[in-house]
Parts: sequence; structure tokens; C-alpha cells
Amino acid sequence: MSNHTHLVLFVDEATAKAWSSSEVIERWHQLFKGTLLTQQFSGRENIPNYLMASLLETVEVYRNRLMDISWFMRLLNQCIATRANQEVNCTGHFWEDH
Repeated sequence: MSNHTHLVLFVDEATAKAWSSSEVIERWHQLFKGTLLTQQFSGRENIPNYLMASLLETVEVYRNRLMDISWFMRLLNQCIATRANQEVNCTGHFWEDH
């Protein structure tokens, strides 16, 4: 079938759960811009105590997304669709007509 992809993936949850906040943010920033707060943290700026809870919540969201195969597949499909649409100069869902 030409409208789907098969991958065999393994998520090493134990390793991902052991990443420090800095490691999670560094990995996330390799893929995405992040928030102003995570950018400040990765830039070694001092984070006020009243913002630390928010930062740690964001880190856990990022950690969970980095371990989520569904999240990975969504990003993979988005990347493929964007590139394919650029190649054929069209818009919409790539998988609809191909």
C-alpha cells in the first residue's frame, strides 16, 4: 500500500525518564524553538523561583512527547507531507490523493 508507513520503534523509557531537565530541553530545542522560559533556562539565565514550577511542568510535557511514538509519527507525517506538497506545488493532506 502506498498510503502508509511501517516502522519498528523502541522507546527506552528508563533512559528518557532519567534525563535531567537540561537534557530534555536540549533535545527538545534540537527539534523545536521551545518557550521563552526554556530558552532562558538553556541559555543559563537565572530562572526566578516562582517560575520553576512552570519550567518543570514544561520539561515533563517535553519529556513525554519525546517518548511518545504517536507524537513522533505525527511529526514524521507532517514533514513528509510538507516536503511532498512543496515538490508538487499543492496544499492539503498529502495522503489524500496519493
